[in-house]
Amino acid sequence: MLTLLIALAAGGICGYFADAEWGLLWGVICGVFGFMLTQLAAGLILRGAVKRRQERIQTIMRNAQQRINKQINLFQIRPPSGMRAAQQVLEKLQNDAARQALEATESFRPLYLWNLMLKRQISAMRGQLYYQLKEFKRSSACMNKAIIMDAQSIAIRLALFHRDGDARLDKFFASKVRRLKGDDAAFVASVYAWIKLKQGDEAAARDALNAAKKVSDHPVLLENLSKLLNGKAKQYSNAGFGDIWYALYLEEPKVKPQRQRPGRGF
Repeated sequence: MLTLLIALAAGGICGYFADAEWGLLWGVICGVFGFMLTQLAAGLILRGAVKRRQERIQTIMRNAQQRINKQINLFQIRPPSGMRAAQQVLEKLQNDAARQALEATESFRPLYLWNLMLKRQISAMRGQLYYQLKEFKRSSACMNKAIIMDAQSIAIRLALFHRDGDARLDKFFASKVRRLKGDDAAFVASVYAWIKLKQGDEAAARDALNAAKKVSDHPVLLENLSKLLNGKAKQYSNAGFGDIWYALYLEEPKVKPQRQRPGRGF
């Protein structure tokens, strides 16, 4: 907003003095040129400021991933007391990073007056971070104000609608999925289909996967569609999407229990 106002003011000043000195034509030309040059300069400065803040958040998440990988390696050397204990350690590392990233997003606030769309973009980022922390109400509040374009944010929004029993689910899905292709379309359609199956609407799930098949040949999508077409809805599974699916907390990963070796007799 401020960028536009400053550019208009700069263009007006350039145009005023050029008109007074050389006439109306040059006044218009110099005014337009001044406006465009100011917009360009302000845009470059703002882009640099945004990039530096984004890089800081990326560094936080990258460092967290390195710590997680290091911890996993330590678990291989010295196994934890159980799977649950290991999971809690890794979740704490992830959550600490998410909270640091949330704190870092506050640095964007001074830039909101310069770009009205930026606030909505950062709201999407904060919504994802709150969802990772399982603070679903805060995540939903952020997503309500956000520009939601990427597949993961769309999937999170669908999951939040499902948790809240929100009737906007179907309309939201229809408005977003049409812009997606490839793996993104497969993932979002598969999340929606899983939700519709939970709601007992197998026809809607089948239609969603059929539509996504036109723009994606993802193996999980094709396998699930085959199951629905052959009356095997109970075997539907999005596990093949891996971490991006389980990050929605709609399902827990199925871990096969390890067999304990029989102890030695005394």
